[in-house]
Amino acid sequence: MVSSLGTTTIRRFRPQHTPVDSGAGAGVSLSAPRFAIYNVRRCCRDAVPKTDRGRIMAERTALAGAPASRRLRRGWIALIVVVILVVVGAAVVWFGVKKLPGTHYAELDDTDQRMFTSLSTLYKQFQADPAAIWSTGYRFDEQPLTLIRRDEVGGVIWHYAYLINMSDVIDTTGMQKIDFPDGSLPEDVRVTKTLGTASLPFWAPFNFTIETLGDTPVLTFKYSADVLDGAGDPAHEFGTFLLHEAFHVGKQQEWTYDRGAEGDRIFDYPTSAEQLAMLRTEFAILDSATGVTDPARMEIAAHDLAQIRVARYEKWPELRVQDNTEAIEGTAKYVERRMSDLTHGDINILTTQPGGTATFVSVLDYIEENEQFEILERDIAYETGAQLGYMLDVIEPTWKQKIEPAPTGEGLTPFQTLQRRVSVETAPTPQEILEIQARYP
Repeated sequence: MVSSLGTTTIRRFRPQHTPVDSGAGAGVSLSAPRFAIYNVRRCCRDAVPKTDRGRIMAERTALAGAPASRRLRRGWIALIVVVILVVVGAAVVWFGVKKLPGTHYAELDDTDQRMFTSLSTLYKQFQADPAAIWSTGYRFDEQPLTLIRRDEVGGVIWHYAYLINMSDVIDTTGMQKIDFPDGSLPEDVRVTKTLGTASLPFWAPFNFTIETLGDTPVLTFKYSADVLDGAGDPAHEFGTFLLHEAFHVGKQQEWTYDRGAEGDRIFDYPTSAEQLAMLRTEFAILDSATGVTDPARMEIAAHDLAQIRVARYEKWPELRVQDNTEAIEGTAKYVERRMSDLTHGDINILTTQPGGTATFVSVLDYIEENEQFEILERDIAYETGAQLGYMLDVIEPTWKQKIEPAPTGEGLTPFQTLQRRVSVETAPTPQEILEIQARYP
């Protein structure tokens, strides 16, 4: 028996008298003998037609999903904005900042013309007499090179890259060629705004680096108007700085002097009075060798220097690391000085300003007075190594062959070659040291 009592449906006979609370939401409490009453909310649900029930559920679902949908739309909008900004930024850089120069030297701006003039000076010397700089086999003018134009030192924005002698290294087809009037520069000079993924490292704020393109290590060097003259420091003038770093790449790739466990820096440099007194004598000997072309005189100076240095090495073995730095950095500094000799440039012994020079002893005075002993840890070896090269040019011209690793050479540092040339194997006696010091007060 089924009947309708308002909003409550009564159905199904029960043999017991059971009070049932229809629930707080219904607001109804009935007690009916022999009958049971379902919850009003369930009855109301059952009373709603199925079509309306589906509509209500859909509306509820839509309302619940609205916040997530809005978040999703906002995310897509943000992504689209970022993409647009990236595209616009890339377009500005590509078409605004990264403009290619002209195709002829006369069409280049002042900075590029000055850069190529400096480079041309170096190339002319290598074309005329490479042995006067290092050897007939080392040709900087034939070396692959990448020169990157930027606005200032430390800047990350770069405009374009000149590729010199690179057509045998990468495919330069389609890249703009630069023509020069006098033939002092190679015919293979191209310029490009990109090398694809290979140019991604160019955005780092380096002054120079080595990029391996294919199997070829290529010096990548950045330049700008504010560094062409070195900001008053001849050692950082564009041509000099470039020549130094190019020597590391073009000549020293197989040299391992600075790759051992001892490295190329003397940490905890010994500064006892005895050590500094012997170092002062060695520096005085190096000063005495400046400008000497007589082999007999130079051999005496070389013998005295070898004795003093062997004595220092025997008492303070950590100083031997200096030989490694002289072999790497000293020879690169030697190339700087040789080029300056040929071009009447500003690089001389211990050059600190245009046309200026110093002596090793005066530098040691400065170091002691100002307690800047860190200069002796590594930096001074650039200069002592170059000076040893000049001494060996007079008494042992084959030293550049001997410094090459086997089988081409013997793997000898400049000092080892000098030591062998003057036959100094053991340290002098204390009396002999005093006699040497007396000759160089």
